[in-house]
Amino acid sequence: MESKKCPGKMILILVTMILIAAPAYAQEDPAAAADFMIETAIICRDVVDLEPQGAGDVFSTDLEKVVCFTRVVGAAEDTQILHNWYFDEKLVASVRLHVGSANWRTYSSKTILPEYAGEWKGEILASDGKLLKKIYFILE
Repeated sequence: MESKKCPGKMILILVTMILIAAPAYAQEDPAAAADFMIETAIICRDVVDLEPQGAGDVFSTDLEKVVCFTRVVGAAEDTQILHNWYFDEKLVASVRLHVGSANWRTYSSKTILPEYAGEWKGEILASDGKLLKKIYFILE
C-alpha cells in the first residue's frame, strides 16, 4: 500500500519543484523589452574609441562621410535598433545595429556625394518599428 502512495508524492514534489524553479529559467523576449531609451543621438564627422568627433548639424559635402552615433541605455541583451537615413524625405539607407548590453554605444555612417547637398534626417527605431529619436542635419 505504501509503495502506491510514494509515486504520487514524488510526482507532486517534482511538479512543485519545477513550478518553483521555472521563473529562474524563463527568458525575456528581447522584442518585448523595448523599454530602453536613446541617451545620446548625434550626427558627427567620425567616431574614435566609441566617442563621437566633430558633432554638428551642418556639414560640408566635401566630407567623405557623416556618422550617426547612438548611446542606448536600459536595453536587454541581444536587442537591435535601426538607423534610417533620409535625404529630402526619401529613405536612402537603413542600417540594423546590434545592442549587446544595457549601456551600449553604436553607430552607422553614410557616404557623402556632392549631389547629397540638402536637408537630411536620421531616425532611430526599435526593432518593433517604434520611433525612438529623430535627428536633422544639413549638407552644404
